[in-house]
Amino acid sequence: MKNPSLSLTVQTVLLLVLLALGIGSRFLPHPPSATALTAVLFASALYLQPRFTIALAVLLLLWSDMTLGSYELPVMASVYGSFLAIAGLGMWCARTKSIGGRVLMLASSSVLFFLITNAAVWYFTPWYAKDLSGLMLSYTLGLPFLKNMLLADFLYTPALLVVLALVFSPSPTPKTSLYVS
Repeated sequence: MKNPSLSLTVQTVLLLVLLALGIGSRFLPHPPSATALTAVLFASALYLQPRFTIALAVLLLLWSDMTLGSYELPVMASVYGSFLAIAGLGMWCARTKSIGGRVLMLASSSVLFFLITNAAVWYFTPWYAKDLSGLMLSYTLGLPFLKNMLLADFLYTPALLVVLALVFSPSPTPKTSLYVS
């Protein structure tokens, strides 16, 4: 799907549109963890240069966190690291044409985010016992967030990719005549 013919100007405009979409999805009312961030990063990985995808991940989080507020630095680092990993999965996904592979990468991104960030919350906050039962409790209590993220990822990602495919698909060549002469 990556389109090498997109000019730098078009890629920059798309980057700004994706940035606005990602930030907007964090500010509009939504269930916890149900944003379009993964969709935006996967779309970026499919249409933009890798450096734009990495920049987009960082900018999305920085901009919205500066406005929404921050949280424990180690937990924040796990969120940023998780979304950078999701951007990486998106870039890997851009290399495969397999729908099954892409679906697996999308599901993996949600699960990866869940595993990393809940482990960070368990380890770096005083909310859970620092043993296996505390970690399992963190994961158990995080399941509704995983469900929301999976639903959002599987709703927003295909929708965004369909819109982008329509925007960037080549125009059909017009028929000059209905009759062969």
